[in-house]
Amino acid sequence: MPEADAAKLHRDAIVIDGVCPLLMDRANVDWYARGGVTAAVPTVAIREPAEQTLRNLGGWHRFIAGDDGLALVRAAADIEAAKADGRMGIVLHFQGTDPVEDDLDLLDAYHALGVGMVQLTYNVKNRVGDGALERTDAGLSIFGRNLVRRCLELGVVVDGSHTGVCTAMEATELCGGAGKPFVYSHANARALHASPRNITDDQMRAAAATGGLVGIVGFPGFLGDDPRPTLARFIEFIDYAVELIGADHVGLGIDYYMGMDPIIPAEKARARYDDAVATGRWDADVYPPPPHYFPEGIETPDRLANLTAGLVARGYAEADVRKIIGGNWLRVFRETWGG
Repeated sequence: MPEADAAKLHRDAIVIDGVCPLLMDRANVDWYARGGVTAAVPTVAIREPAEQTLRNLGGWHRFIAGDDGLALVRAAADIEAAKADGRMGIVLHFQGTDPVEDDLDLLDAYHALGVGMVQLTYNVKNRVGDGALERTDAGLSIFGRNLVRRCLELGVVVDGSHTGVCTAMEATELCGGAGKPFVYSHANARALHASPRNITDDQMRAAAATGGLVGIVGFPGFLGDDPRPTLARFIEFIDYAVELIGADHVGLGIDYYMGMDPIIPAEKARARYDDAVATGRWDADVYPPPPHYFPEGIETPDRLANLTAGLVARGYAEADVRKIIGGNWLRVFRETWGG
């Protein structure tokens, strides 16, 4: 396919980045709009309690209402409508369940406010289960099992990123038993890079068996030891996942974030990193220090068309490219939310 045709494919396709912590600063939405993103999935909360989370949600509602180029997504059809209207959809996402505190009824409130996907943990143990960097690897707590069941009842996508293997696999089993997809919004194959933040082949297969997907991550520390990874290296992780679980179960969860190069100055990035390590959100043995350079060619969200071109150049069929860059997320959302 010629380069011009790849550019047209990117413009015409549904493009979804399944995790966008860069949008913790809402002013960064223009990066995604310029990259042709149909729906972005901002991180609304990570370890915030309910009160702060509600403030964050209120801020998003006010922001979306004041921008004619944005649309709050509550159903899959909202993403298709946003594409048709030339707007960008916003899917609200929690990276961790701390905002639920000890009251599952808060999930109902968050769902009513448009939260469409909830990640179980963020690296460490919480009320739900163990995180991916925790010293233990137990399964879901009783509260955690009930939380997953409530998500399934409400129609909220359950996300196993940053979560311990046993906790995630038990949640996968609950989702599969209910006939609903389970996802890893942003997790790479541990077989290609043995980071504890990456996931095993068994985890990938189990998520795919539910109809779910694995979102491939661009954070350099999850791609390998090269601080300046190439686009080819990123696509290697897509290749591996496609070969293992099929093109129907692979998506994007690039994970552009506030501390990456070139978003903030190096000294501020280092301060953020040191705080994340000091407070236990990150482990210095797993997360290398900044600067953090995302893959060459897709260093920032405005350059995502280069990924589509890279997949085409790699020999992917147009139908599979459409699935990987957004179609699979759209299907998962439809199967979970309806519409």
